[in-house]
Amino acid sequence: MSRTIPFQRSPKATRARLSKAQLLPIPRAVANELALAAHMSLAALRSGSPDIAPAQHVTEAMLLAKFLAEAGHGDFSHEELILADQTMAAAFDAGRASGTWVLAPEDFDRLAAIVSLYDHQLRRATLGALSVASERLERFKAGEAYQPMHTRKSAPL
Repeated sequence: MSRTIPFQRSPKATRARLSKAQLLPIPRAVANELALAAHMSLAALRSGSPDIAPAQHVTEAMLLAKFLAEAGHGDFSHEELILADQTMAAAFDAGRASGTWVLAPEDFDRLAAIVSLYDHQLRRATLGALSVASERLERFKAGEAYQPMHTRKSAPL
């Protein structure tokens, strides 16, 4: 009968294993699923969606891309974030008024570039970077004001 390898069961050992896992790349299946969902949401907005969910998802992907860029994964200027935020705010306002969430062609191109950046970031960033970005997104959604982080120098993409 085989025996399992005994691991230390202390909280410190558990934290050390979790810390090491945060240094690993995002699992490919997870990265693919997240990127596909963002691209599908963007496509739904291109053709017009009767539901607000794609607009919400693209906005979340936009913010995650910014947070990952601030962590050193790609370039995403604050000015571009402001323009994308204004674009999404206009889409939300128009969608609430008409019942259809849609992006104009020039707005689609801007957000397509951001979603493509997010897709690329998911293939390069660590699980820890995505975890930190996701935590920032949750705090932002809970009402915490956006605070730009000290941007790390971007790694070559």
